[in-house]
Formats: sequence, structure tokens, C-alpha cells
Amino acid sequence: MKEDFRSVCFKILFSSNIDIDNFSLGKNELSENQIIRAEQLILNSKNQYENIKNLIIKYSDNWNYERIAKTEKISLILGISELSLNLTPLKVIVSEWTKLTDKHSSSEGAKFVNAILDMIGKNEFKN
Repeated sequence: MKEDFRSVCFKILFSSNIDIDNFSLGKNELSENQIIRAEQLILNSKNQYENIKNLIIKYSDNWNYERIAKTEKISLILGISELSLNLTPLKVIVSEWTKLTDKHSSSEGAKFVNAILDMIGKNEFKN
């Protein structure tokens, strides 16, 4: 199964230990369109990192940012970044990042990501 831009960005940010400043696409096997989407997501994540982090803190009631698991944190960072680009419907973004979280973490982590992304999408990035 060929990877998409979301899974490639997820793996890169995961392997860099969430080092957003050195987050770059590198070599991959994405299609030209997928490379463009990945580059948009990476650049936007870098440019909006502080705003994204503040949204995670604001909407993750009773969760200290530092205590959010790495997988969930990465899905939230990239998911919120994608929401802010406003190129894909909210339901698709929430669904895709929830699936990625479930694949790399747990169903509980996926539920957490789903709830936070849905709230942020509906409250912060209304179309």
C-alpha cells in the first residue's frame, strides 16, 4: 500500500522526536501532488507551531501538554495544521488523523485526537 502525505509527515515528525525546526520531507515515494501537499503541511506546521501548540493546550482540558503521548501530539500538530490550510473538509481531516493515531497508538489515543481535532475544527476553523 502506497503511503500518503499524512503518513509520511507523521513518520518524519515522529522520527525527529517532534523537532519542528528540522522537519523536512527528505526522500520518499510520494506522487507529485502528494509531495506538494506534504510540503504545504510541513511549512504550515513550522510557521504555525506556536499557535497550534496553544490550541492543543486550550482544547485538551485536564491534560498537560507535556504529558500528551508523542503519537497523539504529532497527530494533533499535523491535524491542526491541515485544518488551518482549509484545503480538505473537516470530517476527512479528523477521520484520517484519527486512523493514523489508532494505527500507531491506541483506540483511546485515537478518540482523544478525534475529539480535540473536531472541537478545534468546529470552533477555530469554521468554513
